[in-house]
Amino acid sequence: MPSGYIALIVICCVLAAVLIGAFVTLFLLVRSYLKPEKRSDEDLIVHEKDVKKFSDEWLKEEYVPVWTESRFGYRLKGYFYDFGFAETVVCLHGHNASHISQLKYMELFKKLGYNAFLPDHRYSGSSGGKYITFGAKEKIDAADAINNLKTLRPDVKIAGLFGESMGAATAMLLAPEIPDLGFLIEYCGYANFEGLLSGFLKNKTFRKLGVALIGMVTKAFYGFSPKECDAAEALTKTRCPLLILHSRADQVVAFENALILKGVRPDAETVFFDDSLHARSLCVYPERFESAVFDILERYDRSKQLKSV
Repeated sequence: MPSGYIALIVICCVLAAVLIGAFVTLFLLVRSYLKPEKRSDEDLIVHEKDVKKFSDEWLKEEYVPVWTESRFGYRLKGYFYDFGFAETVVCLHGHNASHISQLKYMELFKKLGYNAFLPDHRYSGSSGGKYITFGAKEKIDAADAINNLKTLRPDVKIAGLFGESMGAATAMLLAPEIPDLGFLIEYCGYANFEGLLSGFLKNKTFRKLGVALIGMVTKAFYGFSPKECDAAEALTKTRCPLLILHSRADQVVAFENALILKGVRPDAETVFFDDSLHARSLCVYPERFESAVFDILERYDRSKQLKSV
């Protein structure tokens, strides 16, 4: 065989090996985020105590367990904290967490006069599911869990949604499905997959390429596409009072995401913190955080009063 053909074959084999290696690396990277080592509630309690805000007293609060059969073939557990108020806030947790991370917000909403419903997302807490989908399927599960709660307890009125990080993106994706939603509070959530990559890839062209490559993996192996996680697009379909909370120092979900969300909902109220890390602003700025939430609830109350006139 001529040496030229041999060289061409070698080059093709090397290129094939590089491409296969790159795809395997991408697959494993995506898999590490969609199917990380699942954290138990005990692990999350330790984490919350170490780096955030947590009180053992919150674990003593009585709740009504709400089990929902997911249309995707597993059971979801929700925690309904009935404090005897007229309205309820749904609190949605972040990536690889559980309702444990939402107990501090449950306590805040209790203080402000609301019951709280804290569902565990798929592959989180006591819920089933084999992997995370960054809001694509979580939004459907959350909608079903809310409807199930309302079936079990017809007296429950959902006033608004609160979400942290992935839970914030899920809340934004879910909001258009609740036509009478009173308010939406998104805390350090991502606008879309491109925004999620903005903290790691500054070049927009590389980001778009990254989203396309990730989409190939998620669509082929996990049954969803990045487009299904486009929270910014979902926000264009909402009209309820919106509060955007984010820290400029967030290194997990870059601050740029908050600006994208503000761009699609210019009427949104915004509170930006300077130096708190991802999902820790309540711990660093408790009074300012609480005041911002109180203000959006007041706006919601005023809108209710106007509608009743």
